[in-house]
Amino acid sequence: MSRAPSTPPGEVWYLQTGRADGWVGAIIPPEAAQSYAQHFSRIDHVLAAVEGGPVGAVRAGGELIAAKPITEFHAGWIRPYGLEDGLFVRLNSGTTTSCFVVASPRRSESFATPERVKLMSGLVPHLRQALRTQDKLATSAQGTTRLLGAVEAIRHGVVIVESGCGVVHLNTAAERIVRAGDGIGIRSGRIATGSTQAERRLNGALHAALNEDAGVRHGRSFLCERPSGKRPYVIHVLPLHRSTCDETLNDATALVLVIDPEHENQPAPGLLRQLYNLTNTEAEIALRLTRGDDLKQISDELSVSPWTVRTHLQHLFVKTDTHRQAELIRHLLAISP
Repeated sequence: MSRAPSTPPGEVWYLQTGRADGWVGAIIPPEAAQSYAQHFSRIDHVLAAVEGGPVGAVRAGGELIAAKPITEFHAGWIRPYGLEDGLFVRLNSGTTTSCFVVASPRRSESFATPERVKLMSGLVPHLRQALRTQDKLATSAQGTTRLLGAVEAIRHGVVIVESGCGVVHLNTAAERIVRAGDGIGIRSGRIATGSTQAERRLNGALHAALNEDAGVRHGRSFLCERPSGKRPYVIHVLPLHRSTCDETLNDATALVLVIDPEHENQPAPGLLRQLYNLTNTEAEIALRLTRGDDLKQISDELSVSPWTVRTHLQHLFVKTDTHRQAELIRHLLAISP
């Protein structure tokens, strides 16, 4: 291998390295990066020595590279690409180690002059802080992704609102509700209702949640009437402030949960059989009850006597620990995921 034509003799390569990337950096020739990833990363004794050393200590290339001059790594990768001197420093601890390298061809005098070592040492605290910031941002992004994934799994409408009442996210159920235009929408980037009374309650609940007013730790709830005349939406507004042991997330956030009674899911028959040990017929009757069928309709459609349907209904009361038909239906609808 030979030095890339665009890399003149004596040029210094500034590289941030880690075990996953090795020496791959901004102006390493592509063939060098490829060969390192495919083979030489496994026999890189130089980077292994840096990773095994103390965090923050600047080490000279002469010390690390010259320690093992007769190796496949030295002959096949370091020497052909002119990386026989420089400065190395380990930036962090833990299972994933990051290092910073200033690499240079070998010259008559060591690259590790007192001035360069001092400059490198001055950079180390800033590089370590940058890594910590990067880790925190990555952790925050992962947390946001998990949160949005969980929000998407909720069957009710979920709207996440930030300080200033701007909407930052809607799950699929909330998008469906907004598209319906039946009492809840988005106006100028903010969640809005079609009712003056509901709008006043929504704004008051959001203000309380976003400002952590006393008494709203568990949020506020109200009904929102719908122009269509369908059953009103049930709206819960909850604060989403979170604290950790070392910092407080100051960005105020609130969650608006919108429940549409017209779209309550029916429980699956398999779930009913599993939870309450129902027979197939009992599960079928339970589902028909949640759809609004009366006992005569069920008797006719299943071709059984009304007495048989009532007997199955009594079994349902016993197995679900309910006592009336309305209580049974509410209970069945509540367990749907």
